[in-house]
Amino acid sequence: MKIGKYFFAMITVCLFFLSFMTYAGSETTLTVDEIMDKMEETSPEFSTQKTISEMILIDKDGKEEIRDMIMFSQKVEDDQTNTLMRFLSPKSVKGVTLLNINDGEKIYLYMPAYGKARRIAGSSKSDEFMGTGLSYEDMSMDYEDKEYEKKLLEETDGEYIVEVLPSGEDLSYEKIIIHVDKVKFYAKKVEFYETSNELIKTLTINKIKIDDKGKVTPMEIEFTDIEEEDKTKIVIKEIEYDVELSSSFFSIRTLKKPTL
Repeated sequence: MKIGKYFFAMITVCLFFLSFMTYAGSETTLTVDEIMDKMEETSPEFSTQKTISEMILIDKDGKEEIRDMIMFSQKVEDDQTNTLMRFLSPKSVKGVTLLNINDGEKIYLYMPAYGKARRIAGSSKSDEFMGTGLSYEDMSMDYEDKEYEKKLLEETDGEYIVEVLPSGEDLSYEKIIIHVDKVKFYAKKVEFYETSNELIKTLTINKIKIDDKGKVTPMEIEFTDIEEEDKTKIVIKEIEYDVELSSSFFSIRTLKKPTL
């Protein structure tokens, strides 16, 4: 998932009802490609995006740390995304900024205390990002990548369960399982496996917003680290599409600017 890939649509009641009846009454199971196409259809359409969010870090004892952050996204060629995320508070992380180019092709971290950006090497993408429980890879990965091998494992009354086998160098996950809502066609839950049978992380979308075109926007996302027993919850407070950004916004120069 991208932040990311890894950060995050409402049909009318009549359309919901008709859609549900259509699939409930049909004996024809959708193919995995049709399911992924429908997920893409329900994703908001935008060229750029700005979000103000709250990140809540929850350890295994239930202790919480709250961080405020701002993130900008831009869709580029080949369905890839550029993102720039900055912590706004608390003071201990304020100004720390992460720049992700082309879904993790290049990742840079800027820490105000050092005054310069550092590129994250491919071998370090599995490292944890700023105590969040999320790796740099988690913040940039697109688990719906069209190049990944996919298979429909199961169809239940409420969801399609899709297996994704990521391909590429330096990837931490051997297998990903996506639970897709059969009516709204969004990923309700994503499971990440280090080996074929070892579940190490989960992503759950707890709340969504649906616009009048049926586009689904996640509004509360929760990551769980199974081994460490901690959670990272992201709650979107504000979201704006097609914001005006300069052609050089997603650059190392922008990382160092005190105000975005």
